[in-house]
Order: sequence, then C-alpha cells, then structure tokens
Amino acid sequence: MFTFEIKNSMLNVKQWIIRALRDTLIVMAIGLAISTIFAGFGLWTSLEAFKRVGLYSFVIGFSLWKGNEAIGYIIHHYYPWDKNPKRTLLLNLISTLLFSSFVIFAVNYFLFPLLYGHGIGKTPRLFFLIGIIQLFISLLITSIFYVKQFFLEWLKTSVNEEKLKQEAIQLRYDALKSNVNPHFLFNSLSVLTSLVDTDTQKAKQFIQQFSNIYRYVLEHRDSEIVPLSEEVSFIESFTNLHHIRHGENLQVSINVDDTTGYIIPLSLQILLENCFKHNIISEEKPLTVRVWRDNDYIVVQNNFQRRNTIHESGGVGLETISKRYEYISERRIEIIHTANHYTVKVPIIKTV
Repeated sequence: MFTFEIKNSMLNVKQWIIRALRDTLIVMAIGLAISTIFAGFGLWTSLEAFKRVGLYSFVIGFSLWKGNEAIGYIIHHYYPWDKNPKRTLLLNLISTLLFSSFVIFAVNYFLFPLLYGHGIGKTPRLFFLIGIIQLFISLLITSIFYVKQFFLEWLKTSVNEEKLKQEAIQLRYDALKSNVNPHFLFNSLSVLTSLVDTDTQKAKQFIQQFSNIYRYVLEHRDSEIVPLSEEVSFIESFTNLHHIRHGENLQVSINVDDTTGYIIPLSLQILLENCFKHNIISEEKPLTVRVWRDNDYIVVQNNFQRRNTIHESGGVGLETISKRYEYISERRIEIIHTANHYTVKVPIIKTV
C-alpha cells in the first residue's frame, strides 16, 4: 500500500512537471511571436535581446495564463458551471478583463524599465498599442476556453432537461396507469357490486366519485401543472372512494382553505395511494391521513403502520416526483419519517 502511494505521488509530480514545461513553451512561443511582429527578426540575432524578450514574454504570459486559470477555479467553486452557465461565463469574462488589464499594466510599468532601461512614459502610444494587443490576445485565448466550457455545460443542461421531460412523460403515464390498473378496477367494481345490493344511495355516490376520478385523469394526463383547487377537489373524490370501501377503518382529513397556486397533477393522489398501499388499514389499526396547507407546501401525513407484505407499486417513486418539482420550480418535496408518522411536503407553484 505504501509503495503504491509513493508511485502515485511520483506520477503526479511527473505530470505536473510535464504540464509546467508545456505551458512554459506555449507562453514563450506566443510571446516571441508577438515580439517578432513588433520588433522584427532583429531579436533573433542577439542573444542578449533574445534573453530579455524571452524573460519578458515568460513573465507576462505565465502571469496572465495561470492568474486567469486560478481565478477561473475560484469562480467555479462559488458559481459552478452546471448551476448557471451564463452567469459563470459572464463572471469569468469580466474577471479576465480586469485581471489581464492589471497584469499587463503592472508588467509593462515595473518589468520593462528593468529590462530595457526606459519606462512606458517614453513611448506611451506604443505601450498603449502593445497593451491593447496583449489584452486582446489574453481575452481571446481565455474566452475560447470559457465559451467551450459554457457550451459543454449548456449541452449537458439540454440533455438533462430532455431527460426530465422524458421522466415527466413517464410520470404522467405511470400515474394514469396507477389509477386504471386491474387491481384498482377489481377492488372498485367489487365494492360497487356489493353496494348495489345493499345500499343504492351509496352505490350512486360511488359511481359519481368514480366518474370524477377518471374524468380528472383524462383531462389532465398531458398537463404539466394544474390549479391547486382542482387537485384538492380530485383527491376528495379519490379519498371518498376509498372511504366507502374501508369505512371507519380509514380516516382522511383534508383541510386546505387556501387553494391559490398550482401543483403537478396527480401528485397528491400518488402520495395518498402510497399511504393506502403501504400501511395497514383495519379495525384494530385504523389509518389516519391528514392533508393541509403549510405556507407554500401541501402536507400529506399518515400514522406509520407499515404492512408486512407490500403490494407492488403501480405508481411512481417520490424521487421522480421530486425531480419533476425541481425541474419546474427549483424546489424538491420534503420527506419527514419518524417512528409514528410519515410526512411528505409538496411545494406549491405560485405562478404558471
């Protein structure tokens, strides 16, 4: 193990040295090329001139390169590319402009007199022109890297958005399927059959609630969000249907006085269905479910009494719903699980 760590450290040092040499050669090549354009090929005939130009090119080039690179790392740490590529790109460009201007002025003001014996005051127009060209080259090189990174993150974001859209389609499909699966239909029709013979009035109520459920599902199966008032009305029909089936063994309390805002369709139904499926509902252990509004959240809470045998879920997981909320509103659902209660808080979307 110790030998492996030594080999790994030596490899890292070797890579660092190779990269430093490569960067130095690139900086020197660019600096000498620019100097040749301004000073001509005379600097290649004198070793002393070549040494001065080489040192000047190295200092200004390396300072610009590594300084901007370090600033780029700092900006990425606090403002990651994947969170907001446009903002990160803008911050990098502004920082490059300010830092490069400072380095170019400082090197030309302090280093140039040491190498050539006179400062920028002797030929200010020439130094201004040189500084502009150096700044342009610095911005050009760094912008290429930043724009490349921007488009990579933009492409990644586009792919993620497409993936979320596909998950949303799957969410709507699975939510619809969870309502029309054979198990749900079989139980509902069995209850209806018994009610027809024993309680005609309840049978009529059951049919009405059953009709409301499927009308809502069909109307909103392609909607991204729906008014909270419509979703609350829908789950009232949905819970009434289950209450007719389970009687007093199931107690559902829905207290949502403020129904302003929007919500993902069928999300509350999925949470309620999870409550009914994954918890015991019996005379000895009645299930109590509460639904209420807490500021910008709808809260669904049930007393936790998990079944020993869990039915196969026909709906979608909480993680998928949460991802959908994060995509639409940049907020996720909150899950609070204690020994006695299971609570899920669903964000309310304020505007369309």
